[in-house]
Amino acid sequence: MLVPVWGQAAVTDLPTSEPLPLLERFKYLIFLVIGLAILVGVGVLLWQRPAPTTIQVIPPGPTLTPSITPIPSLTPTPGPYTVYITGAVASPEAVVTLPYGSRVLHALDAVGGALPNANLERVNLAQRVEDGDQVHVPTREPGDEDSAAPEGERVRVITATPGQLTVYVTGAVAQPQTMITLVRGSRVQDAIDAAGGATVDADLMRINLGQVLNDGDQVHVPSLDGPDIQTATPNRPPLVHINAAGVDELSTLPGIGPSLAQAIIDYRDANGPFASLENLDNVPGIGPAKLDDIRDRVVFD
Repeated sequence: MLVPVWGQAAVTDLPTSEPLPLLERFKYLIFLVIGLAILVGVGVLLWQRPAPTTIQVIPPGPTLTPSITPIPSLTPTPGPYTVYITGAVASPEAVVTLPYGSRVLHALDAVGGALPNANLERVNLAQRVEDGDQVHVPTREPGDEDSAAPEGERVRVITATPGQLTVYVTGAVAQPQTMITLVRGSRVQDAIDAAGGATVDADLMRINLGQVLNDGDQVHVPSLDGPDIQTATPNRPPLVHINAAGVDELSTLPGIGPSLAQAIIDYRDANGPFASLENLDNVPGIGPAKLDDIRDRVVFD
């Protein structure tokens, strides 16, 4: 037993230390375990990592936009035409080959031209030829030599301009047997004026001066004291101007009678001019079969 001494602090038992908390005692072990777990997790991820995926970028194709200027489709070029030429020509009974767009005049040139006794009023020199046509040049009847044009002046050609029309003018005009070029929409009066005008003995009451011309037409002006002359019969029937024709002219179309012709006129008056062949299908009584029959016989100017 300790006895306290005077002047000296009493010595007592030293306090004992309290036990450390559990986390404090094992903190290093916990840190070690957590570190090992992280390392193991990283190792597992690296081991099971999937193969890299290759990404292919495909750019979008060009966007099609309508062209301002329509691109024309390719159309085959018509081949040459073969025609048979007979009659009053330098080399008759000849088969010649002509390029597309040739006219009767070119066919005569291919066989050496017409003979002096050829009746060129009976041949439409401006008419376009078709493959397989026959061009026959008749001779003048006895006594008709006086009405023939002077030698070397029978055929006057004015070169056609694309987009226009060429016609052949014969008969009682200042310059007969002349091929001339006119703008589309021209009439018989325009053709006569281009040929120098009618002569004083021209019988203008027997022709329609207001008739609209087609490319390849023949205009024959008869004289007052002259006989009726049968002009050349065209290989193809005349075209019908569907937006200006009357009942009689429309009735010349295959399958179109007077009643149907009047129906066409009534529809035209009520709805305006026809823009294309397909518009005619709107007229009651006209179907696809009739459209095919008249397809090559009508124009829409």
